Amino acid sequence: MTAPISGTLRVSNDVIADLAGYAAMECYGVTGMADIDAHDGVARLLPTYKLRKGIDVSAEGGHVVVSLHVIVDQGVNMASVVGNLASSVKFLLKQIAELDDVEVRVHIEGMRAS
Repeated sequence: MTAPISGTLRVSNDVIADLAGYAAMECYGVTGMADIDAHDGVARLLPTYKLRKGIDVSAEGGHVVVSLHVIVDQGVNMASVVGNLASSVKFLLKQIAELDDVEVRVHIEGMRAS
């Protein structure tokens, strides 16, 4: 058994975004992360090595806010996908980054036909 080590843990926003992206990709109904073209207003599906571009991490009022911009599979129950996605991201960030107070905001940017 391991003993706890005293000290503080600092996790960068990029690491939080990567963890959230990997958690999102494991969720049923999520096709991938989206990048919104500011000029055209078009959502593009990001490759897995650029997941971070579809995730915004910030601190508001003493807690971490993770905003996910996702593309979902056509025909899925969006409320269920959003609920599963939020709980998966919160669970992973609590287990790995030891973040207890995380708010997850999910923005569905598009749907993709299977």
